[in-house]
Amino acid sequence: MSYQKLKNNFKSYKRLLESDTLGSFDFFTYTVCLDSIDTKTYNDFQKALNLKDHGTLLKFTPLTAHELTHFIDSTSTLWGMKHLLKMSEAYCSNNTKGGQEAEFHKAKNFLEHTRSLRFPNYYTVVSKDVEPTRPWQSRITIGKLFDLDGKLSDRPILFSNFSNIHGTLLARSPISTVSILEASAMSNEMVSRVGLIEKLEGDAKYVERAIHKRDFFDYIYNQNITEYSVCVHILANHLECKDLFIAFQICSIITRIVLNFPDALLEKVIASAKIHEILRIPNGHEFEGRMYSGVKYGNLGILYYLICKSLPKYTQESKLKMIDGVEESLGRLGLSFSSINTEACKEAEEITSKLKESKLNAIRILASVGRDNFHKISMKSASLDFSNLSTPAIYLGDGEEVRIFNNNENLLNEVKIEHIFDELYEGQEWVERFSEACSA
Repeated sequence: MSYQKLKNNFKSYKRLLESDTLGSFDFFTYTVCLDSIDTKTYNDFQKALNLKDHGTLLKFTPLTAHELTHFIDSTSTLWGMKHLLKMSEAYCSNNTKGGQEAEFHKAKNFLEHTRSLRFPNYYTVVSKDVEPTRPWQSRITIGKLFDLDGKLSDRPILFSNFSNIHGTLLARSPISTVSILEASAMSNEMVSRVGLIEKLEGDAKYVERAIHKRDFFDYIYNQNITEYSVCVHILANHLECKDLFIAFQICSIITRIVLNFPDALLEKVIASAKIHEILRIPNGHEFEGRMYSGVKYGNLGILYYLICKSLPKYTQESKLKMIDGVEESLGRLGLSFSSINTEACKEAEEITSKLKESKLNAIRILASVGRDNFHKISMKSASLDFSNLSTPAIYLGDGEEVRIFNNNENLLNEVKIEHIFDELYEGQEWVERFSEACSA
């Protein structure tokens, strides 16, 4: 049964998203699971929809929004399409799929790519015995990654060093691909949760507002998972924004841009952006050089940081000014919403055309879904409208398969989880089996 295989899978790979304790998304099989929701709770949710019982919906809808955002970001952005392409090449390199030995390296490359979404624990430092008294302080530093041979590479890694109110180090967190993905998911979770809370009446609204504020502050001020909250910290600190809801909305727009950043525009940023002016450091500083190197390699954390640091202070003042502020920020990098969208659409079509030639039916299905959703999502949107997108069936915590959004345009309406899982799980097994054979 695919559900049991999925749970066994997460014993080793769910570490990519350790903050997702209530739900999970698998980057190898594209399976979504709401681990904390059983069939009874789901049935209560269905009744709550009809009764417009927003209190009950609060237990279910924000979590669903979080995990489905991971699915959308992993299929319907340029980053997600590239991940699918690497997956297709890796899984099809298997000799049983007609692959040749000269192509086997694609299996190992994909495993290392997926593991690198979250940097190894070596790069994270957490001070266990330091009290995380607020407000926190943050200092950005930059280093270099070690390659697979244990030597320093020329690839940079950006860190946020968090200290408590007394200036004592709490954590050093890298800004990784998982940081970007988690910021995107948390933004949609927050929008969903706030929307439901505002529909409550009387004392219930004030109680849920207080719970919501407490929960999200506990999340961003947890020094053990700062790799997941670092993006909103960077943005809020730069804008001096105290409203978490606004901070996450702006964060959502920027993560959407970063996940859809076209390769064709990386050189444009290198040629146009005056990084020393944006970061207020001396021209020619080593930090500046490493930032340019990060842009060259398409480092998502560095792109996110540059956009944030280019934001004008007024960005947080209103929804309209959010867009104006991000547009001005992009301008400092030699870009615009229009130029990014134009190039992203070109690259999306190129990648999709390759994915549609995959030997794996699951990949071809996900490629069609990704292309369809990509064209429905505006880069200026601070949230996702799941009722208008193609989303998959999901597993509940007791193994029941359910569909949350069943709109007529959903390309996955007739696709069961096993139709995708079984083929991709077979590919994952091949990738792991070959990778174990690789040695010096």
